[in-house]
Amino acid sequence: MGPSHQHAVHQLLTEAHNDLAARHDEPVPKIHDLLAETAIDLYDHDQFGDHPLSIGRIVDEAAACLLNLATPQRLALPHDEDLPGRLGELDRLPLADRTRLLKGAASRTAPAQRQPPRDAT
Repeated sequence: MGPSHQHAVHQLLTEAHNDLAARHDEPVPKIHDLLAETAIDLYDHDQFGDHPLSIGRIVDEAAACLLNLATPQRLALPHDEDLPGRLGELDRLPLADRTRLLKGAASRTAPAQRQPPRDAT
């Protein structure tokens, strides 16, 4: 995954986490729907930058990241045909667990921060 794609996936997971965390008495969408709706909203507001990206691929990358965090013993790849079905398994988790998963996935996809050089003295 290239830097622009990684940034877009991180941004998608971060915004989806923020959206889910802000829901108190509102109905909670399925995770796949949340990712897809959030990706479309980010795209519509030109939040993915200047590079043309595939919204579907970004959603699939985010879905695979979530699944790999939730079930590390069963590797998920972005091109797996069963991603939406497997995400359905996460919809059965309590809201707090789904929110934590989104936060963890957003953290895992965060661009690496360059450390300033240490002073050699």
